[in-house]
Amino acid sequence: MTTAQFQALAELLRLRGGPATDAARLVLVDGLTVTEAAQRAGVSSSGVSNALARCRRGMELARRAVG
Repeated sequence: MTTAQFQALAELLRLRGGPATDAARLVLVDGLTVTEAAQRAGVSSSGVSNALARCRRGMELARRAVG
C-alpha cells in the first residue's frame, strides 16, 4: 500500500490519527511488524492490531463496494 492509499483509507474510515494510526501506517506502508511498529509509535501491540483490523475491514468493504 502506498502512503496516498493509506491516507485515503484513513480518511474514508475517519481514523482520528494518533499513535495507533501511525503504527498501522508503519505496518501497511513501510512493512514493519506489529511489534516493531508498536515500539516505534509508543503503543501496545494490541492497539496496533486493533487499528489494523479496522483498516482491513475497511479495505474489504471497499473491495466489495466496487467489485
